[in-house]
Amino acid sequence: MAKTQHIDKPSNLDLSTTGKELFGIPTKEVKERDYTALAATLQQKGELRLLHGDRGGLAYFDMAIKLDPSNSALLIKQGLSLFEYGSHEGGKDGLTLASKRFKQATTLNPHSFEGWHLWGNTLYFLGKQENNPSYFSNALKKYEKAISLSDGQPSDVLADLFWDFGDLWSQLATQSGEVTDLHYAVKAYERATTYQDDLPPEFWVGLGKVYTEMGNKTNETRFFIKGVDAFKNAISIRIAFPEGWLMLGKVLKTLYLVTHEEDHFLQANECFSTAVHLSGKNDQITLEWGRLLLESGALFRDVKKLRAAIDKCRLAHSYNRKEMAIITTWVEALSILGIVTQRLEPIHEALNKIEPLTKKLQTPDVHYAHGVCFSALGQYYKDIDYHYQAIETFQEGLSLDRTDGRLWHAIAMSSFSSSILDHDETSYERSLHFFEQALHFKKSSTIHSHFAMCLLKYGELTQDQKILEHSVYHFEEAISMQKNAPYLHPDWMFQYASALNLLAGFLESDHHFVKAIEILSHLLMSLPEFPNIHFQLALTYSHYAELIHEPEIYLRAIHYYRIAYQKDKENDQVMLEWALTLVNLGDLLENEVESDQYFREAEYKMIQAAKLGNVHAYYALACLYSVIGDLNNSMRFLKKAKAFDALPPLEEIQEDDWLDNLKETEPFHQFISELETYS
Repeated sequence: MAKTQHIDKPSNLDLSTTGKELFGIPTKEVKERDYTALAATLQQKGELRLLHGDRGGLAYFDMAIKLDPSNSALLIKQGLSLFEYGSHEGGKDGLTLASKRFKQATTLNPHSFEGWHLWGNTLYFLGKQENNPSYFSNALKKYEKAISLSDGQPSDVLADLFWDFGDLWSQLATQSGEVTDLHYAVKAYERATTYQDDLPPEFWVGLGKVYTEMGNKTNETRFFIKGVDAFKNAISIRIAFPEGWLMLGKVLKTLYLVTHEEDHFLQANECFSTAVHLSGKNDQITLEWGRLLLESGALFRDVKKLRAAIDKCRLAHSYNRKEMAIITTWVEALSILGIVTQRLEPIHEALNKIEPLTKKLQTPDVHYAHGVCFSALGQYYKDIDYHYQAIETFQEGLSLDRTDGRLWHAIAMSSFSSSILDHDETSYERSLHFFEQALHFKKSSTIHSHFAMCLLKYGELTQDQKILEHSVYHFEEAISMQKNAPYLHPDWMFQYASALNLLAGFLESDHHFVKAIEILSHLLMSLPEFPNIHFQLALTYSHYAELIHEPEIYLRAIHYYRIAYQKDKENDQVMLEWALTLVNLGDLLENEVESDQYFREAEYKMIQAAKLGNVHAYYALACLYSVIGDLNNSMRFLKKAKAFDALPPLEEIQEDDWLDNLKETEPFHQFISELETYS
């Protein structure tokens, strides 16, 4: 709030008074002579008493008002003195009396700009002190009245008025959670800047906080950037200003989590370092610094940053051993370090820190940290039971606060991990519900990308076009929010291309195939050692070739299969998919000799895939032998596929063109009859 006008210290007058006499003269007689001057003298005496914390000054105020009851200026002076007394010494009583004086003053003079402004300030302080929103609503009306009477006021006075008005709207926004209230706060602060250039650092901190909160509510980066500018203004005015450096570091951290740009991380890191230097052993600033390192370390799986985060938590804990947030952050950093390094010791250390807290405290933060430990154990052991424990723990946290977006995201990720292990449709549907809730409370590129990956896996399992369409949508949302995703998040781009490839098969869309190939080719150029990049390119080219029937596209697929095989010669899936592509190419060519060569090569690769344990190779062999006319072997491998429970659905078998030759035989009809009987 703008610095309220302070009362000049009055001279220490020795006023003897009995209540009936002033300076030895009866009160009634003095009042008849010159009550205005005497009232002013009594006012000064009361101010002096209140400045020294003496409530006896109130008696002097009462006498002054009795002598001059229609003097609105005197009432305003008393109100201001009571406001200062109430703000520092007298608490609610002093502020309540100040409010009454301003009410009397504005009743006597409804056009008193100063009276309405100061009355608004008093009600604002009462609201903060009592945590009572009704005071804020009343303060709003007083400020609005002051604004309506503000014509002709000096610029610095108007700047103070709109600063105070902005503070009030900021407080109302905290109470309501409404973006509209934040919008009014921003407008009020910005109007204050039009009246005065040299506003103090405290003003810029207030404006910066509102900009930051506006950015959090709207997910608009421009507000975070404005917040950065506001906090920079604060520290440019007062370099040794720890709060300014801290707030600048916090908004840069928030901006970093939106943009993932390393420059924002480096600036935030420098701000926290400066704030710590200026503040000394400050546990809260050290903790904020640790959270920056933790967020970045978790996002990019950076071991060095995670270890630095743990060091900051350890240091903050040495300053304040009772602060729960330090321990929960420390636990989270240790757990993630264990996941990234695939070491059990940090996870066990985290559990040892959090489990004593769970017996003492039941808070969302404690449940979150405890759940992260179980999730880490689940990822380390690939054990679904630990993921279930994580889910239950996160649910306990949500039972305390269902608006905690961080908990919704965490429970979604644990549920997704369990879905991958149990391949259960119900598990995936539960995970999708959790992701939807997480996005409801916090829209971020990271949550969109994780949601998209879950949809992709579920779409692969169910072969559902709509689910794959939703996957592509959320990948595109993540990438649109994260313009540098192709460079910072190659895993997102790889999965996005995979989703496009699968969706293109349903839509029979060459556009989607081409886009997937472009993304994968770009990824290959920038990261040639990216896992499975050659295999995914081969698959996408192969599926694209099936759509447009171009031998040249099949040959490109084969080229990438060959590279993928050289990198992993024990990969049975590469062998099988390569073989299927060879069959497709051989079936397309009119030259029988050339076709036969591709069929024989495909046969060899299918057999190799089967030897490596891929039971789906048996059905592929049945199809190949049908195509080349070896119907006995075709039927033999069809039965073998059945024995290994590796057959596709009955409808797909009956519609499979590669089995056309076999379909004409009696053994096939009998085989289908048996399948229908047992289905």
